[in-house]
Amino acid sequence: MVEGYVQVPMLNTECPQTRRAELFVRESLPTPSEQRRGAVENRLQELEGGAIDTFETTTWEKRVPVADEECTERGRYEEFRDWAAEAGATLAPFFDTRLCYSWATGEKRRELVMPALCLAIYEDDELVQVAPFARGGTPHSIEECLDDIEAGRAPTPAGTVTVSTAD
Repeated sequence: MVEGYVQVPMLNTECPQTRRAELFVRESLPTPSEQRRGAVENRLQELEGGAIDTFETTTWEKRVPVADEECTERGRYEEFRDWAAEAGATLAPFFDTRLCYSWATGEKRRELVMPALCLAIYEDDELVQVAPFARGGTPHSIEECLDDIEAGRAPTPAGTVTVSTAD
């Protein structure tokens, strides 16, 4: 290495080999959310074999204890939170924590509330997009994410967010 220069890793500029989508849905949905789920699954089916290679739907709980580190939903949330931090995005208010009361135990505990629907996009098994999310106070929906994929616009890779400031 030449003195005074810092070695910077090369960005992966190759096209992804595989792109898959995973739609997360609550087990019990009210009718409007169930209809939205159907519409999103129909869009994913239309994109399957083209803009995305495969998709699957996974159910998750409406809320889970924050303290339960072994919980699958908590693990997914942490993966999504890490993506959001790298992409300059936030998951709030779509994911939320609340103090909940248990009638069974009579105790209060903090719980993570999962959105009714959430979409994760993976390229070569690397998480590249989560929807819904917010960036700069602007929410971005699952439908907008699917529009971008259908139009051939790549998700914003982690660490490539452009921040502009006014002088």
